[in-house]
Formats: sequence, C-alpha cells, structure tokens
Amino acid sequence: MKRILAIDYGDVRMGLAVNDALGITAHGVCSFKRTSVENDMAKIKDVITSRGVEEVIVGMPYLLSGEKGSKAKEVEAFISVLKQHVQLPMIEWDERYTTVQAEEILHDTNVKKKKRKAVVDMLAATFILESYMESVKKSLNRAL
Repeated sequence: MKRILAIDYGDVRMGLAVNDALGITAHGVCSFKRTSVENDMAKIKDVITSRGVEEVIVGMPYLLSGEKGSKAKEVEAFISVLKQHVQLPMIEWDERYTTVQAEEILHDTNVKKKKRKAVVDMLAATFILESYMESVKKSLNRAL
C-alpha cells in the first residue's frame, strides 16, 4: 500500500500521522504549533520526503448535518495553500469526533492535561488515517 500522510488541521496546532509500509496501521508522527505558512509547509514537506508519502488526507470538520461550516472553509483554504507546496493527490476526509475521541483516550489513560495538548492533534490525525484506511479496505473487499 502506498504511504499516506493524514493531517489534523487546527488553529493553533497541526497533527500528522502516517501509515506503515504494509498499510495495516497508522501511527502519529508529530504535533506542532503553527507559526507561519512557510514553517508549517516545511514541516509537512519534511515528513512527506522522509516517509516517502504518496498521498495526503486532510481532516475536514463537517457539521453534524454533514454540511461544511465556517471551520471547514478554513481547512479548504489550508488545502489550497498545501496544494501550492505539495504536488500529491489530496483527499478531504470526515474528521467529526476525532479530536473528542483523542481527548477521551488521553483523559482515560491519565495523560496530564499539559501533555494532552501536545499530542491530541497527532492522535486525531491517526484516527483520521485509520478511518480512511478502513474505508479503503472495505471498498476493496466489496469489489472482490
């Protein structure tokens, strides 16, 4: 399976996750505080190069109704900038509940609140990628 990078875009931080070479698992790479477009793009491009990424999945914050709200417009603007810096296929992927899920797991495992902020976006990106990979597997199984 090709290497995929998942991005959980946030106002303050961004979380990144990639899959393993066999496409079986997703794991967090990093979470970083956003500083500038140039620095953010440099960090993303570094992960793409170092991990041999061939496709990018960006979490899209749909509303509960399934429509795109104001936050989704920000993510669309980010994707537009990302496309100028990275020439890879990009897919928007529903990220509803991933951050909540990540926060619950970190809370349940007694991760201190200060530490949670540093890793919640990375864990959310991992959930986005796992969801995408599961969907691809289901599609392949239906096709057989």
